[in-house]
Amino acid sequence: MNQKYLAVYTQGLNEDVQLCIKANAENIAAFIAKYPFAPKITMETLDGHFLLNTRLGFIDKCYDQTYLATQLIPVLAPMQMGERDIPEVVAITDYSELTMEDAPPLPDWNAWRDYGITDEDFPAFRKSLLEMENEPVEVDSEEMDR
Repeated sequence: MNQKYLAVYTQGLNEDVQLCIKANAENIAAFIAKYPFAPKITMETLDGHFLLNTRLGFIDKCYDQTYLATQLIPVLAPMQMGERDIPEVVAITDYSELTMEDAPPLPDWNAWRDYGITDEDFPAFRKSLLEMENEPVEVDSEEMDR
């Protein structure tokens, strides 16, 4: 998972929570473990690409299965089973702290599967998106003046 920060929010609590958190396994796990009775938690990139959601503390859907299996579950499970303390969630409260270097890169997981992009097609799709990102945009100044 290649993000520095994630937008996270709960749904269905008396007072729902919306935060921008550091995107590392311990911090993501801490947020999930802190709200075990949240009917739903959703985590996305800062530009809205879906990563995962939970239902009542259990991961319902995660688009980055490798990250889930190798990094998140090994940290989350001990927190949920009481074998490890839940650390404080590291969140950004002042968005002016974010810099251009913190801008979210294109996800390295298939965040487009709901749009019909299969995991097999994803590498070529992502490559084309990266190429489009790096192409210079030509602007017709006469057209802009109209």
